[in-house]
Parts: sequence; structure tokens; C-alpha cells
Amino acid sequence: MTEEYTIFEGYAPFRVVHLSHSFWWLLLFGWNIGLILSWIQQFGESLRITSQRLIISRGLFSKVIEEVEFYRVNDTTLSQTFGQRLLGIGTITLLSDDATAPNLSVVMVNPETYREQIRACVKEERKRMRSRQLD
Repeated sequence: MTEEYTIFEGYAPFRVVHLSHSFWWLLLFGWNIGLILSWIQQFGESLRITSQRLIISRGLFSKVIEEVEFYRVNDTTLSQTFGQRLLGIGTITLLSDDATAPNLSVVMVNPETYREQIRACVKEERKRMRSRQLD
């Protein structure tokens, strides 16, 4: 049996959270309150990528945990806007057969590196679980 190890664990970096909301929060609340809301939201979402699954925990007061086992993943995509490319961040989306989270997206720093690590883990997990994808 293969031991599960952690690839990434932590919160989304502040620049990821702030840039995804800053324009609207700037218009609605002003600069200072927009920064405070981004800082609070940063601690409301944690991410853990292991060799066997991806786990996202969302919420400050109530929690929602979404998890996708890698042997269920069919495909991964990476998307970046021009601003995200300049800052080295991007969105990784896992397309899976999971009933509760068929499309799970994560915004991360260094997305190319993590996407390749996820792809390698998906391949290894499918081999370990003897899972085949039927088209």
C-alpha cells in the first residue's frame, strides 16, 4: 500500500484572494475595507493537496469540505488571465467523476508546477487503484 504524502498545504496567498475580488470590493467598500475583506477571506479557505486527493475547506464560522480522489480525475486544466500571468498565479480545474464536485477549481501560485504534480499523482493513483477510464 502506498503512503499518502502532502504536496501542498496552506491558505491561498493574499494576492490570489485580493486580486480575485479587489476591483468589486474597491467599488463597493473602498480600498481599506476591501483589503480587510480580502485578508479575512484568505483565512476562510484552506487547501491540501496530497498524493491521493485534493481537499478544499471553505468557511470561517461554518465549514464546507470538498474532496476529490485523484483516481476519479479525468482531466486537468490550467487557465490564466493576463494579470494572473504577470503575478504568477492561475486556476487549476480538476474534471472528475466525483458526484459532489465534478469540477473543482483552485487558484494557486505557480500553477504549472502544481498541475504537473497533480497529473503525475493522478496517473500513479489510477495505476495503484487499477482504475480505467472508459470513453
